[in-house]
Amino acid sequence: MPELSSRARRDIEALPPALRKKAEELIARLDTEPALGKKLLGPLEGIRSTRLGRAHRVLYRVEGAAVRVLTVRPRKDAYR
Repeated sequence: MPELSSRARRDIEALPPALRKKAEELIARLDTEPALGKKLLGPLEGIRSTRLGRAHRVLYRVEGAAVRVLTVRPRKDAYR
């Protein structure tokens, strides 16, 4: 399981139960598929983003062989 930041833990706990389950499954999948999300550009360079449903994004960083999940936020707030 990838490492979760304290922010990501709070974000996941705040999700509705159905979306929380999807988030946990997606995050577990990042261990085997770290290139799952797209690379971000500009000030967010070095971070990757993958979709969680239609309106949420999981932002994470690949550090060598480790994956660190930074946040799980609604799309409108995720890139700020």
